[in-house]
Amino acid sequence: MTPDKPLVFLSSVFVDDFGSGRVPVPLRKRIIEKSPSLPVNLWAYELYWPQGSETTEPDPDTVVDRCFRGVKKCDLFVFLLTGRHGSGVDYDSHPVLASYLELELFAAAMLDKPTLVLHIRNKEPENELRDALLLLRRRLPADDYAIDDEDGLYTKFVNTCHSLAGGIPLVQSQNLSGLAEWLSLKRSRDRMDQELSNPFLRFLDDRLPSEKKNINPEQASCLLDQVASGHRLVGVDMLRMPHGAALCRLWAAMRELMDDKGTAISDPSIAPLWDRALGLWASKASWFGLHGHVWMGPLAAVNSQLALRRDMRREPYFRIAQDVREPLGARASAIYSVAHRMYSRTRKLYHYNQTIRLATWAIGRDADAQQGARAIRGHAFMQTARLGRVWNLRHAKHDFERSLELREKAGANPSSIGEAKTDLGLCLVLLGAKGSGLSLLQEGMALLRAGDSANAQSFLAWGLRKLERAAALSGKRDLAESARLECIELSSEIEAFDQARHA
Repeated sequence: MTPDKPLVFLSSVFVDDFGSGRVPVPLRKRIIEKSPSLPVNLWAYELYWPQGSETTEPDPDTVVDRCFRGVKKCDLFVFLLTGRHGSGVDYDSHPVLASYLELELFAAAMLDKPTLVLHIRNKEPENELRDALLLLRRRLPADDYAIDDEDGLYTKFVNTCHSLAGGIPLVQSQNLSGLAEWLSLKRSRDRMDQELSNPFLRFLDDRLPSEKKNINPEQASCLLDQVASGHRLVGVDMLRMPHGAALCRLWAAMRELMDDKGTAISDPSIAPLWDRALGLWASKASWFGLHGHVWMGPLAAVNSQLALRRDMRREPYFRIAQDVREPLGARASAIYSVAHRMYSRTRKLYHYNQTIRLATWAIGRDADAQQGARAIRGHAFMQTARLGRVWNLRHAKHDFERSLELREKAGANPSSIGEAKTDLGLCLVLLGAKGSGLSLLQEGMALLRAGDSANAQSFLAWGLRKLERAAALSGKRDLAESARLECIELSSEIEAFDQARHA
């Protein structure tokens, strides 16, 4: 691989029927054979792990992880559309509807990769593939969709590679400005109240099409249990589940819950599974860093969860024993993370104020939510202090102290108490109490190191970011640099890219 060449990912469609039985896809074979002469580096599964390179067949998780890493690194995702959906992934001896190809498509959409579709003429997608394309339609723009015979598609592919190598972007990648337009076109109190009371941004735009008649709630529940556990079985070893792998499983679980009736709305017995899936998605997507993604980001997921829970308060939903409290803390956290990435000071303040409003509602309405809501509000106060409202540091200190007190009284786990100590420690350093603040922060770090799951390790990464900042402000440069490097390494390992980009 030549380091200065762009990386092009070729989707994994290996064989199809072209009139005389299943054979290797000619266009794919041609692209791979000609790859040495291309002005790009080509990522194709069989180029990286050729047949016979391993003593045993790799397990499904390993295959998905490899493809996921390839999509994550690529500069262009090329979807070779022959019509085949492909074979379903076998997660821990539980085969699912989502195929390896679909998970590649999902990864490209989630990671907002520029996409070129090469659709072989007269080859119509199978139903399962058509469903996936409809779900991910917002990331397959018509300008990048070519339908032709093999020669025409190959020419299109080569020309696109030359354009990419010449520095001509295929599409304008989605960024935070688009999400900002959704959330704060009119920065007024009326607008804020309207959006907070009835958010209009929804997961996948609230459109979940499927042509299949039956759902598989048992399979979905099994996948959700795996994600919630934070671990997965790879070979004979139980390993920590990175956030990207968790999102792939969540996508597979959601696909098991889709049918032509719109089960999320019409079937009360399935609603709790959708509620759980959306909540887990909001958490994993947050750590993974999808805050700028309009349709698949944490805010969209938690807004859909809010709408679902409001439905679940009514007949016939309310007969089900299910938590129907509004996820105010999760919404506050998602909006905080969006605000954190805005460039405009005015936009930042607008969304930090939204965060403070939502967290305050959570504190007032739900005693169980106070620990987390006070921590979120404290961080929003700290951020507004950086934007000139310095008096809010005192409000932040009060919230962090109260959050720590509540967690200790409730006998929270060490990671939770450690998180609260790092919050308060950083705030004390910002208020000038550098010695006591740094000491408390380091106490919290020792507690955070006890957690093993990807979520616990993500809070550790966040703690390292706080330690880096506090150490730098305290003049301890070596400690700050050590925390920064550890955060980068840990964030990469567990795919907590939300932390790595700030380290």
